[in-house]
Amino acid sequence: MKNHIRIGAVLLTTALATAALASCSGGGDSGGEATDGNKPDKLTVAAWMDFPQELLDSFEDEYGIEVVVNSFPDGASAQTVLRNGLSSNGAGLSDVHLIELDWWTEMMAVPEDWVELPEIPDRWVDWKVTQGSVDGVITGYGTDIGPLGIAFNQDMLSTAGLATDDASFGEFIGGDAATWQSFLDAGREYVASADNYYIDSLSSAFQAAINLLPSAFEDPESGKPYDMAENDNVKELFMMFADAAQDGISAGIPIGHADWGAGFQNKQWATVVTPAWMAGIIADSADGIPGWRVSETFPDGGGNWGGSFFAVPSTGENTEWAVKLADYLTTPDAAVQWFHETGQFPSQLEAIASPDIADTENEFFGGQKVGATYGELAAAAGDAAAGGFRGENFAGIQTLVTEGISLVEAGGATPEEAWDKVVDEFDSLGFDTAE
Repeated sequence: MKNHIRIGAVLLTTALATAALASCSGGGDSGGEATDGNKPDKLTVAAWMDFPQELLDSFEDEYGIEVVVNSFPDGASAQTVLRNGLSSNGAGLSDVHLIELDWWTEMMAVPEDWVELPEIPDRWVDWKVTQGSVDGVITGYGTDIGPLGIAFNQDMLSTAGLATDDASFGEFIGGDAATWQSFLDAGREYVASADNYYIDSLSSAFQAAINLLPSAFEDPESGKPYDMAENDNVKELFMMFADAAQDGISAGIPIGHADWGAGFQNKQWATVVTPAWMAGIIADSADGIPGWRVSETFPDGGGNWGGSFFAVPSTGENTEWAVKLADYLTTPDAAVQWFHETGQFPSQLEAIASPDIADTENEFFGGQKVGATYGELAAAAGDAAAGGFRGENFAGIQTLVTEGISLVEAGGATPEEAWDKVVDEFDSLGFDTAE
């Protein structure tokens, strides 16, 4: 998602930025150099987020190639342009494209559209490399990951007489045995004692829960969608969240909604399901509102929401140098800069362990070492952080189902009516469903 927000409490000092940039080798781990024979004057990158300008400048200083960012307002816009380009033999594509996890499978439907990338041992967490590969061939270099956490306001929880710190909040939502059901039941208890909502949006929380299912919407073997009317795993989860929505524990205002920032300022809710990339956005939106922390406890052991990859279209004229740039933009030192520029939590092992991330105290979150907390959440989730199978239709079906939760939140339907509407809308798409 597009993010112009810096995490004020953890901005790099000038000296640190200089040191990090000096150590950006630009691909020393990948072996070999791009040839100078057809060296371009510039390379283009298609993305929807801010780049650390120092990182782009350092690539130009080292290689004499200008990096131009073709910026999009959001990931959906970038996805549309990429989809159209791939169907038109590369027309209008950039040298390097940022691809989001939820639409990765669709973009990789024809592996030959993409350059095979050299293996770079021990740079990323293993499952990030697996996600960025097609049939064992690496086609995407990982950028960020989104280990899941829960931001909670300990002042609001304390006023309600339910929790005063991370330890007591963790116990409140279920402790080591926390599940989505225990988390939602805690919400029912909260709204019975407080004068605001428990959570900003259950549609967002539901999306996080969907990410933990091994194969939510599509059959991994055939790639075909499951018949929604017979999809018991999704229906069970849907009804669990829809029932909580009907019980009024949610404000029904997800991130991206025009009123989301105002909701923080008006203290409308006490918790938010918060992947790592959202922590900085919350710090900006809730500026001046004390008490926010990130819990070390997460339902069902934790997981991942989001993350992207840099990939190189095979139709490009500068593919060898584009691979070099994709490498350069995903080194551990570059990842530290992304963290400070946009709040993206790194997938690079060295960056995760870096004191500059793990030991940095975040002023907004009460001096909490947020980087270390998310590192622990990612480690606790383990392989489950890779998420379930995402076929070509995953993103579209997920949107359809989460809109059903939003309908209940808005009071427009009962849980049963909303599920029936989801099934009807799915049927109208005319999918050839899995047997």
